[in-house]
Amino acid sequence: MSKNTQKIASIVKLKMLKSKKDIFSIIKSENKIFLSRKDFIDIYHYCIDNKLIYSTTTFKMFSNFLKENELYNEKIILDFPNKKYVKYFFKKPNLYEVLQSINNKGYLSHYSAVAFHDLTNNIPKTIFFNVEKPKPTNESLKKEITQEELNKAFYMPPRESANLTSYGIYSINLLQGKYTNNLGVSEQVIDGQKINVADIERTLIDIAVSPYYCGGCYEVLNVFKNAKGEVDIKKLVKMLKKLNYIYPVHQSIGFYLEKADYPAADLKPFEQMGKELRFFLQRELREQDRKFSERWNLYYPEFL
Repeated sequence: MSKNTQKIASIVKLKMLKSKKDIFSIIKSENKIFLSRKDFIDIYHYCIDNKLIYSTTTFKMFSNFLKENELYNEKIILDFPNKKYVKYFFKKPNLYEVLQSINNKGYLSHYSAVAFHDLTNNIPKTIFFNVEKPKPTNESLKKEITQEELNKAFYMPPRESANLTSYGIYSINLLQGKYTNNLGVSEQVIDGQKINVADIERTLIDIAVSPYYCGGCYEVLNVFKNAKGEVDIKKLVKMLKKLNYIYPVHQSIGFYLEKADYPAADLKPFEQMGKELRFFLQRELREQDRKFSERWNLYYPEFL
């Protein structure tokens, strides 16, 4: 670095030091536990426009100055394949603060919700965080599916999300599920941090639909067993009808309930939903590896 460059940098830094109190007041006025990169860029431009810092101050200089003077404590970068999230926290965040900073309506789902509700003995190292797609602009009627279409879909591999990044010892899988207006999602507290979590009923539906986000069918069955006495069947039925899936997911749920020895009365609502189509508990079930349930008109892995 030349002497001239050093001199300019010193002048720039001195100006920021003189304005430190005002800059700090602007940042704190946001009244948040974190700021996004866009928030900080807006503050940076505001400071230039209001002559709190020189126009020659680069954003990198500004950001470094804030960090050095503890105007924020931690910079977190979550680099997903689909999008990079950069967040600036005023104090060292825990995992759940980081997750909720991605999207204030996002929520823990699938195996992460299973773990939250204490329905598994495993400690999943992949965090499933679901940010739902926007509400469709025009609601269409539920499409009827044929047996041929269903067969074709379930002979194919599942379309698993590869939108992952690492954070400490964890891998975060950022899902983009169908719009449900966060049905069955409520605010909970983990390690002192508020975070949205799918409830037990919604979680059982989600893992029945996508067993590969819960360690597979065998683990899904264990979760159903562990949820016995905790799940509200009437609520689950009502929720499933609202979700209005094109596939006969109720046959999978009925099967899991039967295998987990739920009372006959709990199975009845799912039997009453009809079983016109032959369904599959999971995708890519080869003939030599599957059995068939007459009661649920359903193919399932022989190991169950």
